[in-house]
Amino acid sequence: LHEATEGKLTAKWRHEHQDLMSGDNHASKLLQKIKAEKDRLIKEGKIKKEQPLAPITDAEKPFDLPKSWEWCRLGEIAHGFDYGSSAKSKKAGEVPVLRMGNLQNGTINWENLVYSDNVGEISKYLLSPDDLLFNRTNSRELVGKTSLYNYPDKAIYAGYLVRFHMLGNMNARFSNYLMNSNSHREWCDAVKTDALGQSNINATKLRDYPFPLIPFAEQNIIVERVDTLISMIDELETQVSQRKDLSEKLMQAVLREAFSEE
Repeated sequence: LHEATEGKLTAKWRHEHQDLMSGDNHASKLLQKIKAEKDRLIKEGKIKKEQPLAPITDAEKPFDLPKSWEWCRLGEIAHGFDYGSSAKSKKAGEVPVLRMGNLQNGTINWENLVYSDNVGEISKYLLSPDDLLFNRTNSRELVGKTSLYNYPDKAIYAGYLVRFHMLGNMNARFSNYLMNSNSHREWCDAVKTDALGQSNINATKLRDYPFPLIPFAEQNIIVERVDTLISMIDELETQVSQRKDLSEKLMQAVLREAFSEE
């Protein structure tokens, strides 16, 4: 993810596809289109108007971008940033309520669920495909963890989470990978506030997050390559686990054989 978010993973691909990086495909043009779309949605009453965001200073930029990329703030290319439900949940019910423990490694873990039957809460906090969930309150190490909701099952989200949605056909999976990278972790460490053993990053700070905007085509290529690499890692971890189990069984067999000989 570190290599992907800084442009190193796709450097050769960019060189070979410069037509997809320049002109109307440049990230600066993409940013203009997204801003225009956001203004239209606000005028149509489909999304709410938000406070304007300050330009990004050089001090806020954690690394240099490739020429075809552009820095922006997350709030410029996403909308929502809503806190979840604070109503009391139940052990059984109609719709699961996702909590901070259900956000694991960029995905949703469907274990240890609680539920809600409250029609008003379900209507207000119902998640949509490609929503992103940000953990605003947790331990110092885990605050800011982010997961992509991309499931057919109904679910709502609890108050310690912030839900936001990317605009302009942004690849939500790319955005999720970016917000699980080292640079995002470093940003979380820099902006969090600490109190009583808990850390917090509110929705206002989340909107301010410096986001490296990438042309559409390269977003998709990054997702393809990262997906492939993660699958390889998962397979290697499975093989390591299987070999460890085999090694332990062999050791037990050797010990049984040794003691039986005695």
